[in-house]
Amino acid sequence: APYTGSAGNVGTEGYRLVVKEEGITLTSLTQKGFYYGFQSIRKMLPAHVGLGLAGKAGDVYSLPIVSITDTPRFGYRGFMLDVSRHFFTVEEIKRFLDLMAIYKMNVFHWHLTDDQGWRAEIKQYPKLTTIGAKRSDSWDTDITLVDDYWWTGEGGFTGKPYGPYFYTQDEMREVVAYAAERHIDVLPEVDMPGHFVAAMASYPEYSCTPNNPPSVWTNWGVSTNVLNVANPAAVDFAKNILSELCDIFPYPYIHIGGDECPTDQWKTNAACQARYKE
Repeated sequence: APYTGSAGNVGTEGYRLVVKEEGITLTSLTQKGFYYGFQSIRKMLPAHVGLGLAGKAGDVYSLPIVSITDTPRFGYRGFMLDVSRHFFTVEEIKRFLDLMAIYKMNVFHWHLTDDQGWRAEIKQYPKLTTIGAKRSDSWDTDITLVDDYWWTGEGGFTGKPYGPYFYTQDEMREVVAYAAERHIDVLPEVDMPGHFVAAMASYPEYSCTPNNPPSVWTNWGVSTNVLNVANPAAVDFAKNILSELCDIFPYPYIHIGGDECPTDQWKTNAACQARYKE
């Protein structure tokens, strides 16, 4: 039911929850607010019940007597997942989204590409997922429990290929729909013009060194291999990638990174220097 109490404006994401001996009353201005109120009820139950796991037949649970008027302090409550360096399946991502919903988070920042792998199917550029979604080797780090804390060990290369791992456009739409049911928007990230090695390895003609193409990175760091911004075809390459993503993700923003873009190649590339002077 719409919230009509006197506790002030709870907004489009707020709710009023009252638990008495005779029952539960949950009111809000919107379906979204009601959904968040229900998450608070889930948190009052034993953890396995709140998470939707099976209990024992005949189990009975009680709630505390409470009166809660709740509205979020922050409109953007995000969680970022990097699937370039370490790939997660669609089912694993759905599990993340389920947990985000319990904590009333509302933006899933999906870091889909980086130097170490390209994870989004782009139909105009199939080599992004035949070449860019696979690296020749990968770093593996042991994680051990030390004094009640988890620590990462030194690790080392596995000597085995990693991938190809990527999401089809249908799978990305599936994630968007699953998130929307939980009032979560999906913010895709495709890094450019830096952190673009996986794309340059797939289509070296759009790099600053087409005769010496990079490989998909197997380690960390900041690469000097970046998009040739003076090449109109390379700029169209970036635009076309974004156009396909715009058709998949209804969220009004796309994250293009823009960080850690060394200008070394632009300084030594004749076309880039000509464009700079122009």
